[in-house]
Amino acid sequence: MTTTNSRAVDTYQRWAELEAAETYGTDYRLDIRPTSSRVAHLAIHGGGIEAGTTELASAVASATGGQFYSMVGLKSADNGSLHLTSTRYDEPQALALQARVPYTVSYHGLAGTAPVTHLGGADTESAARIGRALEAAGFAVEYGTAEDANGDDPDNITNRNTLGKGVQLEITRAQRAAWFPDGDLSRTMRESGRRTEEFYRYVETIRSVVAPLDGGAVPDDGLDWGQTEPDLPLTAYRFLFTDLRTDQLLDVLPVQQVAFDDYIGKTGTLRGTLAVPDETTAARIKAAVQPGRTALWVERGRDLWWGGIVWTATPAVDDRGSVTVALQAATFDSYWDHREIRDTLEARQLDQLDIARSLAAYAAGKAGGDIGIQIDYAGTSGVKRDRTYSRYDATPVREALDRLAAVENGFEWRIQVYRETETGERIKRLQLGYPKIQAGSVPMMLTYPGNVLAYSWPQDATGMANTWQSRGATGNQNQAEESHPLMSTEWSYPEKLKEGWPRLDGHSDYNSVEKLTTLDEHAKADLARARESVVIPSVRVRLDGEVTPALLGATVRLRIRDTWFSGGLDATFRVVGLSVTPDQRGQQESAEMYLEAA
Repeated sequence: MTTTNSRAVDTYQRWAELEAAETYGTDYRLDIRPTSSRVAHLAIHGGGIEAGTTELASAVASATGGQFYSMVGLKSADNGSLHLTSTRYDEPQALALQARVPYTVSYHGLAGTAPVTHLGGADTESAARIGRALEAAGFAVEYGTAEDANGDDPDNITNRNTLGKGVQLEITRAQRAAWFPDGDLSRTMRESGRRTEEFYRYVETIRSVVAPLDGGAVPDDGLDWGQTEPDLPLTAYRFLFTDLRTDQLLDVLPVQQVAFDDYIGKTGTLRGTLAVPDETTAARIKAAVQPGRTALWVERGRDLWWGGIVWTATPAVDDRGSVTVALQAATFDSYWDHREIRDTLEARQLDQLDIARSLAAYAAGKAGGDIGIQIDYAGTSGVKRDRTYSRYDATPVREALDRLAAVENGFEWRIQVYRETETGERIKRLQLGYPKIQAGSVPMMLTYPGNVLAYSWPQDATGMANTWQSRGATGNQNQAEESHPLMSTEWSYPEKLKEGWPRLDGHSDYNSVEKLTTLDEHAKADLARARESVVIPSVRVRLDGEVTPALLGATVRLRIRDTWFSGGLDATFRVVGLSVTPDQRGQQESAEMYLEAA
């Protein structure tokens, strides 16, 4: 049998030839989104090669939680030169993915003025099921009748999974054009996020067949994993509302106009809106959403991308009579802003990470204070501290943790959320890192132009200082006498003045700190942070690659070449923040990554 849409003469015969001749990030890129699914969705001729196949594969993978792989052609012309026929497609990451999964759906394009899907591949049973579903949904289907569309060769990448058989969809240009407004298959249209209703109907049809292939991998949360709400985008974002203390699932509601973020070092937020079209929906929202008591989890596919507490819910009606509820939520660490230390706690020469753990345990130990935050007990910093927290200060637990961490030779902390692979349980865990939280071992590659859509490079000197002094507690108990706070040593960087910088003074207040040694630790750490102007670059990337919440703390290698970085930038950074905008119809899904120098 012949192979998938093979060209008469491919420019390259093997991946190594293509990789050596073409430029990654300029001519092509690889979009890979691994999950725990048993199903792989491949578009090896994506982007401008066979337009529309990347978008289809990505949408179906997101809707089912499946694994996604696409080779994306980025050239302004002649993307066909990047075509590597399916029986010779030996890109290592594609082969590695296929070696892990029993089921594969591979998406291809071919010429044709009639909207038709040609089905092939060695997995004839699954192909037949997909074909019947497409026909029932009103799409035209043929079985392996197009030239080179059989796809049953054992060497075809489609069939190189653990079962040795997969499904291949060869979709005519007319059918693919019907997925985009005005039949526009251009890169600009495809990357705009705009799709027709026919696209979403096609995705839903494939999803209905593919989702059951994962069987028991679906989380046992009492709901049909494949359920869809009428306004929920088909990118597998689900918004789970649960009881904060027990994590019992209350409802799954279609939150719209969503944006959420998470950071190392500060609280993340979520903003979104619930539409209230009728009384039944209003009753569901009232039962599930109680600010201060309700937790909100965001799932993308089968992975948890965000978790936190709903703090405000604001019903409102506009001048057209449409009722909505605006939601504001914050990551689980915001709970500790509402918990005070109401007992005197003392630590003497205790590892600073153990002090942090004891503060978390103290918050959970009070009646009603356990919201299920697990504590990471692995590892120590080797840095011992003395700390006293007086019951009379009523210090919030969050403030105590932040101040403990924000000293010279301190540490980082955050509440990490994820789904336990074996049990499907939703986990929120106190993550500690000394001196910093680190994730991953191999830096992710980011390039502009390439997988980076846009970047921002702010340089802010408003908080810069080269001298520093901190104020502590007032020790005077006699109100008749003048009170003076404890003052730290004045720390400075005289070499900055020698370099020509003006003197820039800075200060900070620590009203509960009574020991000079502790106050000096804070002052030195504050000065170190203020020594240079703040530069926190951000890059906006598509969520069709390796970007996940697990990147917080990970390193990325960033390459930029444009008029500002005319000589080229090639540097390594650490990801300290991630802000996500899920795709709405007419709006492209993207993520903003905030970076610091590694």
